[in-house]
Amino acid sequence: MKPSNKLTLNHLLETLHLVYRSSPKWTFINAIITSIRGFIPLLLLFVVKQLIDVVGTHVTNNTASPEALYTTLALTAAFFLLNAVSGSISSLVRERQSHFVNDYIQDIIHKKTIHIAYRFFEDSDYQNIFYRALNDSSYRPARIFYSLLQLAQNTLTIILLLIVLSQIHWALIPILAVSSAPVFYLRILYTRRLYKYRKNHTEDERRVHYFNRLLTGKDFAKELRVFNLGKTFKKEYEHFKHDLRNKQWSLSKRKTINEIAVQLFSTAILLFIIAFVIKQTVEGNISAGTMAMYFLALQRAYSVLQGLLGNLSSLYEDNLFLKNFFEFKNIEVKREVGTESFPNPIINHIKFENVSFKYPNSRKWALQNINLTIQKGKTIALVGENGSGKTTLVKLLCGLHEPTEGQLHVDQHNWNNISNSELANNISVIFQDFMLYNISAKENIRLGNTHRKDEPESVAAAAVSAGIDQLFNNLPHGYDTTLGTLFKDSQMLSRGEWQRTALARSFYNTDAQLIILDEPTSSLDAFTEASLINHFSDIVKDKTAIIVSHRLSTIKLADIIVVMKNASIAEVGSPEELIAQKGIYFQMIESLK
Repeated sequence: MKPSNKLTLNHLLETLHLVYRSSPKWTFINAIITSIRGFIPLLLLFVVKQLIDVVGTHVTNNTASPEALYTTLALTAAFFLLNAVSGSISSLVRERQSHFVNDYIQDIIHKKTIHIAYRFFEDSDYQNIFYRALNDSSYRPARIFYSLLQLAQNTLTIILLLIVLSQIHWALIPILAVSSAPVFYLRILYTRRLYKYRKNHTEDERRVHYFNRLLTGKDFAKELRVFNLGKTFKKEYEHFKHDLRNKQWSLSKRKTINEIAVQLFSTAILLFIIAFVIKQTVEGNISAGTMAMYFLALQRAYSVLQGLLGNLSSLYEDNLFLKNFFEFKNIEVKREVGTESFPNPIINHIKFENVSFKYPNSRKWALQNINLTIQKGKTIALVGENGSGKTTLVKLLCGLHEPTEGQLHVDQHNWNNISNSELANNISVIFQDFMLYNISAKENIRLGNTHRKDEPESVAAAAVSAGIDQLFNNLPHGYDTTLGTLFKDSQMLSRGEWQRTALARSFYNTDAQLIILDEPTSSLDAFTEASLINHFSDIVKDKTAIIVSHRLSTIKLADIIVVMKNASIAEVGSPEELIAQKGIYFQMIESLK
């Protein structure tokens, strides 16, 4: 469906509701201050008129009393002070409320990114939606609220000013409207073009940000230097950046040229009105103070009218761009309410029934017709070439994806009806691309099961199983030492030490019934790997384990070998059975000798 460019009332109301929920108190205060400031311009006009008339009478006829002069002067000063003070307070209140609005928006984004299905993170279309939502949500909701407040203030002010100007001639009102209409039309037209431009070039903008990350991010710094990639990435960055900038510059340049043309038209109309007021003064129809008041009213009315039309065009623009945020906000979150529990303990088995899977926006099957039964308490090794589907199968077991076809069961329970929290409590996993958390060693391990009590002996036991206990004890602050390089007094670890930390995190979840280890020894030295193998039987005791590995020493830990090839299962059996068959597994073992 083609996206609508209309200013929808639903989006405006939803935005207002969102701003109000962020802080009802500050929303109310903001509305009161805005209303007060709507009356101030008119009051200032009458005070200035009174001041000029009093001064003029005193100079011409010397009849005005000093008290009247001083009173008018004091009143003028008071209103100018009120205008300045209310402006400062208004800015302070808006700044305060903007913090609440931004925090509220970030809370919505965080809750959504935490709970939406993992498949969205491997979908380029979602990445475009998320990128636009993140860019626009940081300021547009608050700006819509401010635009509506300013619209209300400007509407009140312009009505009062037009009443004043109508005293000269009623025709001034439609003339002012006509003078501002072309500018408003151009702004709306430009907003539509800008929205279309941003939507069509989101992926290009993401590409610019990606190359910027390659040039500045720590994760890429080593290869950037070793392979001398700085010039290459900088060239790509500049190419895509300049292409985007040139297109946007062309759009902005056309807008500016058109605006200058219509502003000339508006200025000519304004000069005509000024000439008419001067003529009325020269003919004695109005006083000098009244003329000054009309000039100020005219200038203010023109400025406020421009502001009012600017508010409308800004609302139109923000409404268009906030569709990105609401599109992201309305992404469905599944399996959070009314879901099943993980059977505890597993009675019989975990079963794949004709399971096939495709990644989002991909035509290629990552898994195809998988039929596999994993018996309780058994250790299964997944082996095969890179890209054969091993890690994808692990992702399905972790609940990160749902099968495109077929079903996955634990006993009689559909795997995809089990809640995320239940899966987290019953599955312990270390991924091949495990995370490096720049927090303390203790907290790194405790992330494996945040529901457990903070028991130092349990943390230490997990570290011992992973062969990292001695290292942590020797750190400057022991287990309380911050790991990584991001913060002061941190301790950097080698890749192998990070992997042992990730293993300890996995082993810390002693409540887990299913342990999944995806290439668990890829970064370990031979001594540490041997120590892990010696501890393995204790670690997986009474548990079901799945190992993904290319190392023969790790594969030998398995009771059952599952050989994968071309997204399907090629062989299943015990190590002895598969070797006797002299098939794919036999050839693999022979090649590793």
